Formats: sequence, structure tokens, C-alpha cells
Amino acid sequence: MILTIPTIFLEKGKSKYSITGLPEFSKLDSFFKENPFEIAKLFREENNKSILFQCDNSTESINIIKMVSSNLDIPIQVLINSNIDPKLINLLKDNSLIRVFASADLIKDYLNTIPIIKLSNINSISKTNLTRIMIDFEKKPIQPIQNFSNTKISVINAFSNTILLSKLNEIENNIDSIYLGNEYYGTHYAGQLLWRIAEKAQFSI
Repeated sequence: MILTIPTIFLEKGKSKYSITGLPEFSKLDSFFKENPFEIAKLFREENNKSILFQCDNSTESINIIKMVSSNLDIPIQVLINSNIDPKLINLLKDNSLIRVFASADLIKDYLNTIPIIKLSNINSISKTNLTRIMIDFEKKPIQPIQNFSNTKISVINAFSNTILLSKLNEIENNIDSIYLGNEYYGTHYAGQLLWRIAEKAQFSI
């Protein structure tokens, strides 16, 4: 069974994406962008098994992750977009984060951080001593990844839909988790319950 995990994109404590495609709901869209904690609450209510935060090193973004970690009963994962900042390292030590991902060239000095490898570079990577990797599919369709017999694989930036996900579940491979990006923030995707909750407008806006 492949686990699908939604992503919240943080820039200076704000969400880069919001719920779109809802007529007359521009005020609600703005509310979610300004309050990414509320997006995390929706993901939790929809019974997602975890949340990935792609974040910058800003104090505002770090505080949002702290807030979610302290107040919501859902495992938190973090993908670091830029150079690793000491403030972020302290956050990772002090909070119950189950996975931390960063580009392979950024994590040489930090243990227990999972490397992100681009699909175009996959054949040049040493396959020894890697218990887990994240593969950046660079907006290409998901496909089985071979020759990683002892390595669990997470996937990001893949062109995915429910048909492709179903096919992957039928193929023998090491992919066990797929992180959904901005495609999750559209009414065409499978997370329809999320948008029905949003349409109730249960917020003071």
C-alpha cells in the first residue's frame, strides 16, 4: 500500500497555495493562505496520516511548524528548500518530526536526514547504505524504480493521478510514499472531502 501525503508550502509563515476553484470564496482562499495552521487542521480532519511542510528558514515558518506539532495529533515531516539554518536544526531536535528531507549536498554534516535525489541523477547515486531516499521526479509521470532492493523510496514532484497510483500499488517496487504538491489544492483531485469541509466556511473570517 502506497501512502499519499499532502504538502503545505510555507514562505515566511504563509501558505503558498490555498483552496481554489470555489466560486465566491476568494475571502476563504485568502484566509487559508494567511493561516496555514487551518489547512493543517483540514488535512487532519480528512484523516491524512501525515503532513509534509516544505519551508524556508524564516522564524515565521518555523513557528507554524511548532504550532502544528504542538496542537495537532498528526505526524509532521519537513522538507528543507534552502541552506540548513541552526534555528531549523534546533526545531528538528525539539519536536517530534518523523522525517526530515534535504538535498543530498546540504546534509553532509547532519545525521538522520533523508537525501533528495533528482530522477535525472538516479543512476549516478551509490545504492549502498541508504535505508530511505526521496526521489524528485521533476514533474514526470511516476514509474517503478528498480535496483534499490534495500532502500525505501519516497516520491515528490511527480505527475500523479488516482489511476497511476492504483497501477503503482500493483507493481513490485520500493516506493511506499508519495507526497502530493500543488495538485492537491484543486477540486479536480481525489481529496474532495477537504473542499466540502472548506465550503462549510466554519471559520471566523
